[in-house]
Amino acid sequence: MKVSARLVLPLVGAVVLAVAVLGVALWPAAPAPPAPVEVPRPPAVSLASGATAPQATRPPPRPPAPATEPVSSPPAPAPEETPRATVVPIGPEDEVPEPESDERVPQQNDPILPEKPQTARWRLGKTERIASLLVRDVERMEREREAARTRGDEGEQQRLDILLRRHQDRLVKMREEIQQLSLQAAHEPPEE
Repeated sequence: MKVSARLVLPLVGAVVLAVAVLGVALWPAAPAPPAPVEVPRPPAVSLASGATAPQATRPPPRPPAPATEPVSSPPAPAPEETPRATVVPIGPEDEVPEPESDERVPQQNDPILPEKPQTARWRLGKTERIASLLVRDVERMEREREAARTRGDEGEQQRLDILLRRHQDRLVKMREEIQQLSLQAAHEPPEE
């Protein structure tokens, strides 16, 4: 049996509607809130120009009816004041923290060491490291460009050509900087 495309959407809608109606009909009813207790109020007295108004006679308030009426649903459990916590057993490798107290001495941190001077040798080492990473990136991009050329992906090939030119220009500048820093590092006194 093949269902036509025109009937699929109405059938799905009918199924969803039927599930929603059944869900609402079979959903458990919420417990009824407790009836509010009526507190008797004193009669209001209005005084106008020193004359007292006669008090209206009102019947005394009735005491609340005893709870002998049959209840249709069982009473709902009282809500807990504090939510229960999930208890996880402590494993053998777990570290149990000590309870906090005012008597503990605060932990002493290690002193902060002064920063080493950024000498020409230091800058030379950092620049050489960056240059080696840049050379590795250039080699990777050249392989990717060749792969894009074999696939015939012109857009990727152009993007990689632009990135390669930028990286190669930066490498030329870094090599010049490495030469200058190596001359400066040669004239520096040795580190202690």
